Amino acid sequence: MLKNILAATESGAAEGGGNSWILILVVGAMFIVMMVMTIIPQKKRQKQMQEMMNNLTVGTKVMTIGRMIGTIQSIDNERNQIMLNVGTIDSPTIITIDKAAIGYVMDKNNTAASSDAMPVSDDSASVEVSEASSVLEETEKKEDDLKI
Repeated sequence: MLKNILAATESGAAEGGGNSWILILVVGAMFIVMMVMTIIPQKKRQKQMQEMMNNLTVGTKVMTIGRMIGTIQSIDNERNQIMLNVGTIDSPTIITIDKAAIGYVMDKNNTAASSDAMPVSDDSASVEVSEASSVLEETEKKEDDLKI
């Protein structure tokens, strides 16, 4: 393709330079289209992130950019920091992170405000609880085996 462009430029220069202006316009138009195609999605993504940051509330379950999942305990807008509980309810592990470290909102504490939240049926909840209890029992058995 580059050879064709150079050949068109050389032949245009020999004929009086008419084709070289067209070539410059085409290359310039392609450059502008490429810039627009990269800037518009970036601005859209930035707007979505800003909207997500503004809608964070205490009790929201989030994932950080480091893939740590936790629940927001408090928000300090002056320092732009969030206190996040990455532990359990029984043994909380509170970390302080920058707001920009929030990568994804897992779910919200108030499901009525979230229009895209899917309701969980009682059957699936009981299956999850039974699976979790079976995993816990297996872990306890392994720990008991190690003690002997």
